[in-house]
Amino acid sequence: MTAEKSQHTMWDGRFETKMAGSMERLSFSLRVDVELIEEDIDGSVAHTAGLLEAGVLTADERAKIVEGLEGIRADFRAGKDLFDPDSDEDVHMAVERVLTDRLGPLGKKLHTGRSRNDQVSTDFKLYMRRKAEKLLGQVRGLQKALFKLADENQARLMPGYTHLQQAQPVQFSHYMLSFLFALERDAGRLRDFLARHRQMPLGSGAIAGSAFPYHRDLVARELGFPEISDNSIDAVSHRDAALEFLSDLAILGTTLSRYAEDFVLWSTCEFGFLKLSDAFSSGSSMMPQKKNPDSMELIRGKSGRLTGNLVAMATLVKGAPMTYSRDLQEDKEPVFDSARTASVMLDAMREAMETAVWDFSRMREAMLPELLATDLADLLVQRGIPFRDAHRIVGSIVGKAARRRIPFTSLPLDEWEGVPEPNEIKRQLTFENSVARRDLPGGTGPNAVKAQLETAKRLLAEA
Repeated sequence: MTAEKSQHTMWDGRFETKMAGSMERLSFSLRVDVELIEEDIDGSVAHTAGLLEAGVLTADERAKIVEGLEGIRADFRAGKDLFDPDSDEDVHMAVERVLTDRLGPLGKKLHTGRSRNDQVSTDFKLYMRRKAEKLLGQVRGLQKALFKLADENQARLMPGYTHLQQAQPVQFSHYMLSFLFALERDAGRLRDFLARHRQMPLGSGAIAGSAFPYHRDLVARELGFPEISDNSIDAVSHRDAALEFLSDLAILGTTLSRYAEDFVLWSTCEFGFLKLSDAFSSGSSMMPQKKNPDSMELIRGKSGRLTGNLVAMATLVKGAPMTYSRDLQEDKEPVFDSARTASVMLDAMREAMETAVWDFSRMREAMLPELLATDLADLLVQRGIPFRDAHRIVGSIVGKAARRRIPFTSLPLDEWEGVPEPNEIKRQLTFENSVARRDLPGGTGPNAVKAQLETAKRLLAEA
């Protein structure tokens, strides 16, 4: 510690000594929150409109401040070295410090009627809203890739799985549409986020609001917020928007991860349903023959980061007292990381789907006759046999065939005990008939899938 008074903080009037080096390392967040520089400058530009209406700034002063802020933005985008990580505490104070260095005393007027509490809350919410809108566009892009696959490959059949065991025949299109509709719910959560977190915090001050006649509605319009916050304590203290945003991305991550897991399996020699492009694969440092589905494995792995960031945020805020505590400085990094991670996951999945090669012949070859066991039971029900009895009859037939290590359809018909007209029934046991029989809404039948494609087309046509 030194007795020399700090020359680099904007709140040092109260203090006699400089901040300790360890405290600086603990406290300074510029390395992380510089991510918010665009939102911080946008927020400050809009804030000057409120200060102008409140009489704090003249029109000429506002113009000079806005020009100064836009100059900082341009210099930052150009890669100029603007900030000092050893003295600039965070991006908000750094921007104000550079502005004041360039404009002199006029720069010091910018923070009038504003606290870092409502400034940061506004920047942060604006950032999340913008990222949610970007992610919505990326979800749509992936959905369009899946729609194209489904639309162009109608009537292609594949084995459907439960418990990783072949279960029933399904259309490949039906499977891809399941991915599309799951993503639509993920998109719906992001739209809900945007609809719910639409209030601008700026003007709330540190806790009690601004003492100036600040035109909050005007500033909100400048920033694209539909509403202003109702309560200043609520506006600066709660982080439920961040929790919801992280929750939405964690759920999106699980959607991507589960389908990525299928695609990892499908790309194995044992399945052979899928070949990922070389651009979305990698090799082995030792085994020259290897082509690994790393894109899908990384998507699967990175979904854990999204879940971890949600847990970190919930742990952070659960014990923070009202209204603002410095703990909340730690809310940014999980959100920044999840936004970046979800974005790259969506791009990689879309591009991988657009360039993948699907082996429909291999899918067909892999389909086992046992996929038709449920159809046999259904056909018995149509002849008046109660389903539970039909289930037992078919189970017995399949069991006998399994013990002989032959498909149940190869079991001699005289051993199909309990099956009336076995020849006629066996003729109906085809994969095409199995799929066609499931033509109710939502099923895998041809008309059902066509209806799903029409529904998906309408969804994708929406803004």
